[in-house]
Amino acid sequence: MVTVLATLTPLMAEGTLAEAIEGITHEGQLRLGAVQIKDADGVKTKTLSAGGHVSLSTKPIAGFSLTGTLFTTNPIFGKREEGMFLGSDSKGYSIVGEAYLKANLGKTTVKAGRQILDTPYADSDDTAMISNSFEGYSLVNQDIADTTVVLAYLDKWSGVDAPVPEKFSKMQDSGDAVFTAGLIYEGIEQTSLQAWHYKLDDANFNYVEAGYEADTFNMAVQYTDQDHSNTAYGVALGGSVDGLALSFAYNKVEGIVVNGFGGGPFFTSAEDHTIADVADQEAMSYGAEYALGSLTLGVNHTNLDKGEDETDYLASFTVNDKHSLDLIYSDMNDDGNMLRFFANYNF
Repeated sequence: MVTVLATLTPLMAEGTLAEAIEGITHEGQLRLGAVQIKDADGVKTKTLSAGGHVSLSTKPIAGFSLTGTLFTTNPIFGKREEGMFLGSDSKGYSIVGEAYLKANLGKTTVKAGRQILDTPYADSDDTAMISNSFEGYSLVNQDIADTTVVLAYLDKWSGVDAPVPEKFSKMQDSGDAVFTAGLIYEGIEQTSLQAWHYKLDDANFNYVEAGYEADTFNMAVQYTDQDHSNTAYGVALGGSVDGLALSFAYNKVEGIVVNGFGGGPFFTSAEDHTIADVADQEAMSYGAEYALGSLTLGVNHTNLDKGEDETDYLASFTVNDKHSLDLIYSDMNDDGNMLRFFANYNF
């Protein structure tokens, strides 16, 4: 942050510092979360936590602004056995998950510092109390019609999927950064195309996806290779009518693939299980979701040919534009089960 502030200070030296501070905007979320996990041995662990985040952003000055976001999770009522909602020591923690300088330069946006990204192999994966965030640099450019170019240079991360959730640690054992380049094209009506490349120390990841979406029908295909010898491909189909949406997805792995830095991009990914980390895995998933006013109910079953199947039951209720409730129950057969509940208040 010292470098970021040093860069921005000259821009604010011309009597604009007070204007930037007076123009600070904020947003945030208060979150109450409960989780209970029963493992393969039948042992149950529970955590009840209160937390959320608050974010402050300065008014842009000459196209430059600063944003900082504090995230926190804190066990309450003595319920702190399950570490999914907590830090690596099963204690609550607070962390500045975002702290970046943002520059808007025409159709190019550059961020330097801690930030949240959502790309196929580096994503927020907001499945617990505190999502993943990354430290480094990112650039998004839209100078070419219907095309978005994304470049990122990331060296640290924290959050639910990181080895040490409560602090930013190196993404690779060598300490080197991960370079990411992505291209998203939406110039064909109802169609989206994207291609990504990730350069790591011991492997290069490539990912491509094509999708088509109409009013009542959607389909997509994906392909990825990780160091060329480990590949996966997939197809997803969906349709909807009168509030009912049905979905089907298929993935096939040759070799062993990983989720990367987040939840992974695979079409058949369940709430917990994915096709990652198992040689020559194959998976199919079937889902149904029904929306009735403010209430949405869903069920999704994922069949893994070399792992335990998973069935997820979901219920979401939107109280109003600020309040929402989510209940997720995951039955993982011999791997146990997981129950999560979230009450969110956005401000």
